[in-house]
Amino acid sequence: MATAMSSQTGAQEGPGEFAGLSDDQLKRMLYLLKLCRHFDERMESLYRQGRLPGAIYSGRGQEGTHIGAASALQPEDSLFVTHRDLSAQLTKGLELKRVMAQFWGRIDGYTRGRDGNSHIGDWSGSKTFTVVSMLPNSHPVAVGAALAYKRRREPNIAMAICGEGSTSNGRWHESLNVAAIHQLPVVFFVNNNQYAYSTPNELEFKVPTVAERAVAYGIPGVRVDGANVLEVYEAAAKAAAKARTGGGPTLIESVSLRWRGHAGHDAAKYVPKELLDDHQQNRDPVARFEQLLLDKGVIAQGELDELQTRIHAEFAEGYDFAQASPFPEGGDVTRGLYTDDGYWSGEPGREGGTDA
Repeated sequence: MATAMSSQTGAQEGPGEFAGLSDDQLKRMLYLLKLCRHFDERMESLYRQGRLPGAIYSGRGQEGTHIGAASALQPEDSLFVTHRDLSAQLTKGLELKRVMAQFWGRIDGYTRGRDGNSHIGDWSGSKTFTVVSMLPNSHPVAVGAALAYKRRREPNIAMAICGEGSTSNGRWHESLNVAAIHQLPVVFFVNNNQYAYSTPNELEFKVPTVAERAVAYGIPGVRVDGANVLEVYEAAAKAAAKARTGGGPTLIESVSLRWRGHAGHDAAKYVPKELLDDHQQNRDPVARFEQLLLDKGVIAQGELDELQTRIHAEFAEGYDFAQASPFPEGGDVTRGLYTDDGYWSGEPGREGGTDA
């Protein structure tokens, strides 16, 4: 049965105040929140200056969901995402500088220049799987991974993330049904942005909440405040532990509001200004968590300043790394279609040059 969202407004609270996390883990969570916010802001700026090719899909305002969810995973667990869940992927272990090389189509990106910013994954490393279009078509793949873990008696779980618009797609329902029947070790996360592109929740589905859809499949449904990273983390950790010990899947609906439109070209004028202002001023997942740690003495202002300096330096380092990385060699375009040609296990060619 779905539960009510426990804290959508007011001061941030956490179970046991800090969800059982140590000071170092809390600071790590704050670092990721601030890093991902800075990355999102800087990449948008470069895009609007015409210095970043392709498109951008901002997840600003949703960092609490992404980082809270992925923080509950172990290194060998697998993560299946959409095109705007980069914060979750960085939390799971993607390297920032390689992500930036990916954005500029360079050989040091995760697809070695075969794609830009939409399809990033590192299955052999951080166990993050690239987005599968159309959404949520990575969900059946996540269910397949979970089935493999169960059949091999491995202690790993899969986590699949999508937006609430995807929950009206048949693939989403089929995935939940199969996972429920076979009690598979998978956690389904729905990042409810309240708008599927420009369509508000009331025109997307008749049930009051996405979490209530879990009842139809006989699995737990939980609704959390996506702007409260600790609340998201606690729900994710509980669902992950349940899945890992044979308890089967859980559906988690995390409610937030994305501060930007579907992509860089979308001004999102369909979102009421009052709603957006409220979220930016009162429900910012980064500012709320930072203030909580300051108020509770977990971090001091001096450490916070050092953290911000570190994040700026890491972005600058990643940018320089990406610009210095060559483009891929044209002759390699057909390599790597099959694993037996060894392309993905060997070093890529680096003669492509760096001129756009």
